[in-house]
Amino acid sequence: MGLEQLANLAEFISAIAVLVTLIYLAVEIRQNTKAVRGGTLAGNTEIWTNLLLQMAESENLATYVSGSTGDADIKPKEFTQFLFYCRVLFVSFENQFYQHSNGTLDAEIYAGYERSLSDELLAFRGFRMYWKLHRHVFSPAFVERVDRLIENIPEVPTEKLFVDWKQLAEKLQQQ
Repeated sequence: MGLEQLANLAEFISAIAVLVTLIYLAVEIRQNTKAVRGGTLAGNTEIWTNLLLQMAESENLATYVSGSTGDADIKPKEFTQFLFYCRVLFVSFENQFYQHSNGTLDAEIYAGYERSLSDELLAFRGFRMYWKLHRHVFSPAFVERVDRLIENIPEVPTEKLFVDWKQLAEKLQQQ
């Protein structure tokens, strides 16, 4: 075997080695992406679980109800607590908005978060009031998205959820 043939063989072996390395890297990147997305989802789940459990505690529930209804007679302490709740909620949603935009949060999961934002917050007067007063502290892209959501969601009295619940419970009892 001549020198030229050895050089060609070495070049061929190098090309195969590069190809194997690229395949290995592609597999590693795919596994890493899955791990990052799983970690992102787990972190979001933990944030929401802790926040919702805290809001459901009896001493915090009056704050949530008074704030979400946009009660003009809300007490100063409850008002301040509600502002902090709103800040945490909207910062969390903005975080999810950017995680989705950057590809670390699955589109279907994000769509569920956005439906929750729309149906459980933006439909209620108190959260809309917070947004009007504080939207300037959020990023322009997030502000644009939330503004678009609000334009397409009718305002709903918070009592409607309770009425809907009771009607559904009655209907199910009749079956």
